[in-house]
Amino acid sequence: MNRRVSLYLVLLVVIGLAFNFSDRDESQFAAVFSLGTRPGTPAIVRNDQAVTSTWFCAGTSAGGESDSGTYGGEIVISNPLETPVTGLLTILTSEQTPVTQAINSDPRSQLVIEINSLVTAPYASALVELTDSAASVEQRALHPAGAAVSPCSNRTSNEWYFADGFSAESSDFRLVLTNPYLSPAIVNIEIATKNGQRTPTNLQGFVIPAQSIRILNIPDSGFRDEKILAVSVVASAGRIVAAKDQHFLGAGRLGHVLSLGSPSTSDQWWFADGEKGAGISETYMIFNPNDQDVLADVVMLGLDPTVATVLPTTLTIPANDVVPFDISAIVGLPDGLHGGVVSGQDGAQLVVGRVLTKPAGSSVATTVVLGAQRGFQSTRWSVPTSTTIAIEDVLTILNTSPNSGVVTIYSVGPGGEEPVPGLSDIPIAANGLVSIDLVDPLSFGRALEVVSDQSILVERRLERTPTLRGRSGSLAFPEKLLP
Repeated sequence: MNRRVSLYLVLLVVIGLAFNFSDRDESQFAAVFSLGTRPGTPAIVRNDQAVTSTWFCAGTSAGGESDSGTYGGEIVISNPLETPVTGLLTILTSEQTPVTQAINSDPRSQLVIEINSLVTAPYASALVELTDSAASVEQRALHPAGAAVSPCSNRTSNEWYFADGFSAESSDFRLVLTNPYLSPAIVNIEIATKNGQRTPTNLQGFVIPAQSIRILNIPDSGFRDEKILAVSVVASAGRIVAAKDQHFLGAGRLGHVLSLGSPSTSDQWWFADGEKGAGISETYMIFNPNDQDVLADVVMLGLDPTVATVLPTTLTIPANDVVPFDISAIVGLPDGLHGGVVSGQDGAQLVVGRVLTKPAGSSVATTVVLGAQRGFQSTRWSVPTSTTIAIEDVLTILNTSPNSGVVTIYSVGPGGEEPVPGLSDIPIAANGLVSIDLVDPLSFGRALEVVSDQSILVERRLERTPTLRGRSGSLAFPEKLLP
């Protein structure tokens, strides 16, 4: 088993935003319980009472088999409870009326639903309504360039942000916009490039009909061969779900990413699974969608202070602009794993994504992960999709608290939660990192629970396809326990 533990400076962490909503009609969308006023990082809220929850998935291609491979998607529903969870799945497309299907997820199991078995369309998105908030929902997008896993969202929003877009060397970059409600939504889209902000007239007043999705091909909208693209999607009417579908074809990037945008800004963005080394490129894309310049501090975490001392870096992020920050340029940063946090000074609101490209056989593989916002660190994380084979470095865990602690990995099966052999009470230093190998069969093909006595952040590395080298990254689900 490969474990890496390291230390760094003390940071204070604020714990605790989570959102849970249920009702299809936007005008009646009422909170079951709310610890904040805005949507944020997807999270699971557990409660002693069984309450309903609604999950909004990013959307995937549903074209089926082609000469180049499979285009499709899966919805993964994880039920950790001793009782069944039921509900309703609704599939939305741009070409047909909504398709609905009843859901029955057995106790302590996963229900995988193939979108292609229900619809055939260029793209399809899913709305999942469940009878218990303890269950979680995520999406697996299938693509010839590799599968991509993304947590589904707890809420819709009238604003969505993407810190990283990319259309260099004919790379594909599309926005997937879903309106799950019974009234049309109208959105305005602004795009920041290396040449400044643009407000294309063809992307203003863009209508998304009721209960449907629309796809925006960003290169075809006048943004070809751009290495830097940040996007703001703001609804003037209605609330939507916005995701990005990226297929990297060159200019240092290869692979496929399909993930949600950010439904809000935050003054802190946390990352666990960064890495420096030969052939590795890691960049924080720091987007300021506001009308005033702001200062942002970049702090590297998980470093052994006896080996390296790395001072915070302060950057100026111009108004309505995105700044790429090359992590390898940090003076004194050693090779190996590290975490990080980007903080806006004086509460400045930002959106930050991490682009990580690593060697994969004779080629490279690129993954893009949106950080976790302030307040979404937790002592318990759910990993609905992990691995089906023995792989090293599947989970990277960052201790976001100023105290040392321990971490245990549980497998969720018919008998409940079982500690994975060799993965109990793993020491984790204050602001330290632990890299977890999953090599015991008890962890294969099952949902996992990562539990600590300290506040942590959990990222995972998942195999893309059996034949494509390299892995894709994704956050796990933070869990919030309420009385």
